Formats: sequence, structure tokens, C-alpha cells
Amino acid sequence: MSAFLTHLTAVERLAARVNELPAGFAKALSEDLEYAHFGAALPELPRFGGLMNGVETWLSRGSVPRFTWLMSEHAPVHFGLKAAELVSNGALVGVDAGLAFLAGYFTRLCVTRALDPVVEQLVARYRKPGESRALTRDRVEWTQSLLFMQDLHGSPLVGTPALRTKLQIRKESSGVKRVGRGLYELIRVSSLDAFGEAPSNHEVNTWVRGLYAYGVVLASPLGRLKVKLEPKTLYRGDGVDVFATVDQGLARTREVLALLASMIRRNSFTARARAKFLEVLPEGTSAEAPPHLHAVASAS
Repeated sequence: MSAFLTHLTAVERLAARVNELPAGFAKALSEDLEYAHFGAALPELPRFGGLMNGVETWLSRGSVPRFTWLMSEHAPVHFGLKAAELVSNGALVGVDAGLAFLAGYFTRLCVTRALDPVVEQLVARYRKPGESRALTRDRVEWTQSLLFMQDLHGSPLVGTPALRTKLQIRKESSGVKRVGRGLYELIRVSSLDAFGEAPSNHEVNTWVRGLYAYGVVLASPLGRLKVKLEPKTLYRGDGVDVFATVDQGLARTREVLALLASMIRRNSFTARARAKFLEVLPEGTSAEAPPHLHAVASAS
């Protein structure tokens, strides 16, 4: 979860060079960046559902929610391809909004996969005695997020109102914190196709409201409590260059979006077309869910 700000910032770097993207995606990112933020944020949003989850997320103690695992580890590409097929058919959301959502979703996936080997290397190197791997990973990713934003903006932004634009995942300026019906249906249908289950509209709206509350606090002076001093070698040092690695992930994102644009243009989501896509961006692990996720599934 602590790479959350890295992903949202990476989307903005992608949008800053739209001339390197297929025309449809370039136009979408220029006009609907908030939907790209939403796509990048979506797999992490379940961490903000409900007061207790929000507190656990703030304290970096929360376990992985089921839908976060499904969209990150189990079948993230299947979900993205189904969403792309729906956008291609003009279903549920506007074309620009749908393309922006896809750009953000696949940015998050490609950047995560580029960074994972670096993060795992650092977890092994910097894990403290008695510290869980999850907590070490959280420290590493959070430090990388802060230093990445400092590289780009001269400040980590956390604890300042400027952070709010980074966390804006909805285009509407009204005080109602929920997703539109079309965007929810895009999530629901894609989830059912990829995972055989889907979050309810109420759940998704709870996630969005939770992120909003988290963002208000993180952008306030209280957010400065999250700016902790960690070794800068977690970001750039021996065999580590997070800035360059994010750019590698964005290069893969551009490759993926070019292929996706071709599929959307031809409205071709056949088994053969999907197989070609999976050669470029393989599916997730499809590994067995951790025990606590089985418990959530059986209780639902």
C-alpha cells in the first residue's frame, strides 16, 4: 500500500508525455486524469474501507484485503482486459473516461512489476530483527514514494494541501463521495469475469470515502507524522535507482497501451488476441489465497 503515491505520481509522468501514447489514450489522459488516478488506485482502495481498515492502513498494520489480492496477484490482467473489452464496446462509461481508467490501471501494474525485484532486494537488506517482512516492505515503499515525489516536486508534499490533487480520483467536485453507476458497473462486470465475485456498490463507495478521509489527514499538518527519516539508499544507492526503475515500468506501460489500443480499435478480444497480450504482460500468480482471505470469502 505504501507505494500508492508512487503509482499516482507515475500516472502523472505518463500523462506528461502523452505524445508517446496512442492517440485515444493521449486524449483521455489530457482530459480525464482523475479517472487515470482512479484506475491506478483501484487495487489499493479496499484498504480504506471502513474506519478500522483506515486506521490500520494509516498505522501500516493492515492485512491484504481480498479484492486487493485479486487485482494485484490473482488475475490482474484478466480484470484489465475485460474492462478494456467493455470500454471498446462503448459500455458503461464514456470512452475517454474508460481509456483513462485503463491507462491508470495498467500503469500501476507495470510500475509495480518493475519495482518489485528492487523492493524485495531492499527488504532482505534492511529488515530489522523481529520485524515482519510486510512492515519492512511498507517502510521501503513509503520511503521510495516520498523521495520520488521530492525528486519531481522538490518536496514530498505529504502534510501540505498540494497533496490533495495527487489523491483526486473523482472528476466531480460535489461533496458526494461515491463512484458513478457506470464506473461501478465497469468494476463489477470485470470483477465477475476475472474473479467470479465482485464488490457491492456500497463497498466501493466505502473505499472511496475512506480514501478521501485518509487524504484529508495526509494533506494536513498531521500528515507530517508520516514523513519518517529512513536511509536514502532505499531510493537510490548500490544497485538501486527507483526513479529510473519507475521509468522502465512506464516504458512497459506504453508498450502495453499500444497493444491495447490496437485491440480496442479492432474490437478484438478473442482468445488469440488475449494470448498475444499475455505474452507482453503475463497474468498474475493465480496462487492460492492466504488463509485470512479464504475466511473473508466464505463469510461473504
